[in-house]
Amino acid sequence: MRLTKQTNYAIRIMMYCAANQGRLSQIPEIAKAYGLSELFLFKILKPLTKNGLVDSVRGRNGGIRLSREASEIRLSEIVRVTEDNFE
Repeated sequence: MRLTKQTNYAIRIMMYCAANQGRLSQIPEIAKAYGLSELFLFKILKPLTKNGLVDSVRGRNGGIRLSREASEIRLSEIVRVTEDNFE
């Protein structure tokens, strides 16, 4: 099975947030860490937020964080929300 870049980066985003648990992770710092554009990150974050894997906090000091403990999030959940035809 081959996963898309979107899924690959979604997993990395989730790992980044898990490593920074206790504080908000900001989009520019994640983009810089992985060498991605911020617009691409926003595209990837949309299904993660919509499906309740990530919480988004707006505002100047906003950012993203996992919606629940990292140990409660399964890899299959991330793949299901980012892959179109995952069966």
